[in-house]
Amino acid sequence: MSKALDRAVGTTAFGADVAGYAAGRLDYPGEVFAFLAERGGLVTGASILEIGPGTGQATRELLDAGAARVVAVEPDPELSAHLRQWGEARLEVANMPFGPAVPGDGSFDLIVAATAFHWLEAGPALGDVRRLLKPGGHFAMWWNVFREPGEDPLFDALFDGLARPPSMLSDQHYSLDADARTADLAAAGLTAIEHVMLERRIAMTPASLRALFATFSAVRQLPAEQREARLGAVEAQALRERGERFERVFQTPLYIAHSPG
Repeated sequence: MSKALDRAVGTTAFGADVAGYAAGRLDYPGEVFAFLAERGGLVTGASILEIGPGTGQATRELLDAGAARVVAVEPDPELSAHLRQWGEARLEVANMPFGPAVPGDGSFDLIVAATAFHWLEAGPALGDVRRLLKPGGHFAMWWNVFREPGEDPLFDALFDGLARPPSMLSDQHYSLDADARTADLAAAGLTAIEHVMLERRIAMTPASLRALFATFSAVRQLPAEQREARLGAVEAQALRERGERFERVFQTPLYIAHSPG
């Protein structure tokens, strides 16, 4: 079995190449934000906390939806600096891990985590979610799953022998275990739990796939020479097996829950 990456890796791995991460990572389907607007508390004037915003793929959407305030809790100092450079008055960046030290008990209408929650221990983290939400507030977590459903020789070649992040410690991605994720939410006392699975096909090239794969935590941990050699090999494999332009299937599981009150 492959070695597991320490959870602490997630606090610094992605800020090592902010520009590459921002360019290589996928955005989120518009349907996520439509669901949140319809029944997840994403309304004009909402006070929102975002767990692990990274370079802000979801943050922009939350602000564009009319949030009065978005508190972005980001442990990586480089990513925090990137978000502060936006100069957005409604965006407050807290360079700290999500946990008991985060202030604002009972003050948020909505708390979200986009491709981030697997870096936390679910029980304690959801306890803090409950603490920070207003009575009747909402919590939403979702992921872009980067391994294609079924066979994915390109993804498997990339991760061959690498340490695994917390999202990949079982035979399926953390977010795809709907029974476990809904059980976590229920155990924290959250109610009205909904699970929605979105799927889309995105056109890619070997180079854009390489850029995406370069953002993964396990790849970022490799020495530069090894990292470039592995990425180059997978890019060449993609060209051989899929051609100069191809489509990949990406799943986006979304979970929405309600704070009683």
